[in-house]
Amino acid sequence: MATVLSLITFIIITILGFKYAYVSGSCSVQSPFNTKYNIHVTSRQRFVLLLLSVGIIQAGSFSAIILLVWIILLLNLSIKYSTSLKGSRLFNFYGLYLVWLLISIIFSPEPIFGLRVFSKYLFPFLVLIVVSSISISDVLFLKYLKIAFRSLITVNILYVISTLDSGLFNIYNSIFWLGTSLMDVNSFTLVIGLILYQITKKKKYLYFIIILILIPILTSVRTGLIGLGVTLLAISFFKYKWRALPFCLIIIVGLVVSFLYVPGIRDKMFKGAFNNAESIINASEKITLDNIETSGRSDAWKWSLEKFYKGHEYIGSGLGNLQAVFYSGNHPFGRLKVIHNDYIQILCDIGLIGLILYLLVIISFVVHSFIIYNNKRNPLTARYAAFIAGTSLCGIMACAFTDNVINYSLITLSYPYVFFGFALSFKNRKLIKKL
Repeated sequence: MATVLSLITFIIITILGFKYAYVSGSCSVQSPFNTKYNIHVTSRQRFVLLLLSVGIIQAGSFSAIILLVWIILLLNLSIKYSTSLKGSRLFNFYGLYLVWLLISIIFSPEPIFGLRVFSKYLFPFLVLIVVSSISISDVLFLKYLKIAFRSLITVNILYVISTLDSGLFNIYNSIFWLGTSLMDVNSFTLVIGLILYQITKKKKYLYFIIILILIPILTSVRTGLIGLGVTLLAISFFKYKWRALPFCLIIIVGLVVSFLYVPGIRDKMFKGAFNNAESIINASEKITLDNIETSGRSDAWKWSLEKFYKGHEYIGSGLGNLQAVFYSGNHPFGRLKVIHNDYIQILCDIGLIGLILYLLVIISFVVHSFIIYNNKRNPLTARYAAFIAGTSLCGIMACAFTDNVINYSLITLSYPYVFFGFALSFKNRKLIKKL
């Protein structure tokens, strides 16, 4: 049953993807203001609508093939429309990073796995190239906002319902991404909900935001809670700059209180005798990393760094090598197939050079988003898009310290990169008008 559902989902996405990528022309979609009216969109614009609608879908064991399909479609669009790489220093840093990944594959003992890892980094880059080259109206931008928010809220609700019954959970997993990856991308969902509230003034978006914050608390997902916390910190800084300090302190206190007083999170967080808030507070000076419960992840990190990073500090041991070892089970950590730390994996695979290049990619993404948002001469849509992209990526990449954000790039990275592409598109449109 699960395999059949996964296959059907994969076939539908593939057919629609090829239709919008290869068939030119325009069509009509519902207006974001009134469902009784339609707006006209091009095939490329509808292709982006599809991407935002189905980013939540994993299609079970077909996820790797879906990623390959998306890459083929995006490559076709970027070549077909002679996409320019101008508009952000991010393109330069990301291009250098991809070149370094390709060089690493050459000396990797596991080139096939290296190509698999490479594809997960290539996908967001292609998304950015294609989206930034598409002309988008303000009305269509609102449509994109609503489509992305609706799909992510829907899958959140379905995930919570599925946890109540094992049969429903199996059906959910055969179609949608795992709950852990969903918690990672909820940083984006939170920001887009805030922007929709600011635009529409509808309180339903605030209620959904409260639900988003409650989900990692009720399900005791520490990574998701940290991601939301970092996103709120980024939102405060984007809006208020250094005047955001009081808001940042409130957010940090809120996180600390959650880790101390929410039983499910506290029990996951601390080992041994630290079973209540009072014992943790009283022994706060004695708490070290050894007292933090990482579910065996810290041991896997130490083992991986010792085996794949030490002695290869600058260039690593080859792209895909670490993932190949964990997939094969040739390690002392049972059935663990992923390292649950993207930064450790980068160090082990492509070394310090690779980590520095990737950090430059992330920093340039966030800094450019900050600059676009805070330049009031830019169109409001460009500022909104940059705000969504920059703040949400901060939260998502915070999750990468204890999860596999890059491994889930179809859902975790597609959304912020789409909206950064929107920001560049709107910004470039303003420049063209001036010329």
